[in-house]
Amino acid sequence: MNKVTGSLRKNLLACLLLAPLSAAFAAETGQIVSQSILAQTAGLQEAASQYRVEYRSMDGVRGRGMRVDSAAVFLPEGPTPEGGWPVVVWTHGTVGIAHSCAPSLNPRTARDSQYLNTWLSLGYAIVAPDYPGLGSAGLHHYLDARAEAWSTLDSIRAALAAFPLKNQLVLVGQSQGAHAAFATAGYQPAYAPELNIIGTVLTGTPYFTAQSQVSGLFTTTGDKQRTTGDPKIPYVFYIYHSAADRDPNLKAADYFQTASLALLGEAKSQCITPLTESVMKDKLTMENSLRPGIQDLLNASASSLSYPTLHLKHPVFIGIGGDDINVPTAMQQQFARDVRAAGTQVSEHLYPGLDHSGTVNPSLRDSVPFVLGLKAEK
Repeated sequence: MNKVTGSLRKNLLACLLLAPLSAAFAAETGQIVSQSILAQTAGLQEAASQYRVEYRSMDGVRGRGMRVDSAAVFLPEGPTPEGGWPVVVWTHGTVGIAHSCAPSLNPRTARDSQYLNTWLSLGYAIVAPDYPGLGSAGLHHYLDARAEAWSTLDSIRAALAAFPLKNQLVLVGQSQGAHAAFATAGYQPAYAPELNIIGTVLTGTPYFTAQSQVSGLFTTTGDKQRTTGDPKIPYVFYIYHSAADRDPNLKAADYFQTASLALLGEAKSQCITPLTESVMKDKLTMENSLRPGIQDLLNASASSLSYPTLHLKHPVFIGIGGDDINVPTAMQQQFARDVRAAGTQVSEHLYPGLDHSGTVNPSLRDSVPFVLGLKAEK
């Protein structure tokens, strides 16, 4: 047997060995590993029953291998409709990157409880993924589009298999959750084509592209933030920790000034609210916290932060706070323009005078009719 023939046979054997393994991985995604009653403190008032599930998912950070992630599932009051409950998939905003920050392990904020209770009262079940590393093993890679999307899609698969839900899905997200929702919509056709997503609802949407300068969002502090602190500093911390998890040779002192190093270390274990409070208390800004090298690190992260596509086959609602500082209004408006230019049907709504968090519940006056209209069309 010559070397060429031997090589071909080895490659063929490798393919034959790998093919069943890949098929087995595909079959496992979305399988329930555990199911339990959700702690009452982490529940919602309008839910008739609520659960925490753990499920198998493909590792979106590495692009291969299986992991176990977690989610909460909330079922509405009343008799189950024929065919099951329609579903709102709630992709949450920034909570932190530590295991203990997972929404399924903590009380929902008053804002999120009001928002989610509204959907429950309208007869929608809620599937609420935690994202990889939140409530599950490993570090949460903040704003990693593929990791958010694959885990979210597998949470839906798990919930559809375990509960009386209808394969009629609306992705709904705010802030990081808007990023996760739009990424999920983009990855769905290839990763989970059996899922029926009829619409996506976004507020406070971050927008990065592989071609854009990601650092542009993080290297300018507004006049007000120069005296009070900049609430975007924790986002930089989180993105750095994701990069350092990939490359342990990175040195924090190359990217951060002395004033911010202590809080950078705490960012791996502190959830977003106390971390932001510390940033504001210490009056950390882009100017007194970051070194020039951070620009290259942020831009190098663009590929993992960017969406797989801007063209979706279903309509998208985009709610924008006119006074949003966390995700600047101009960034969101550019996102809406680019999504529309890509051929996606967009319903855009600007809320003058409302900030990042304040836009969430007022947007319901427009997003609820938007979603009910989708339901009527289907």
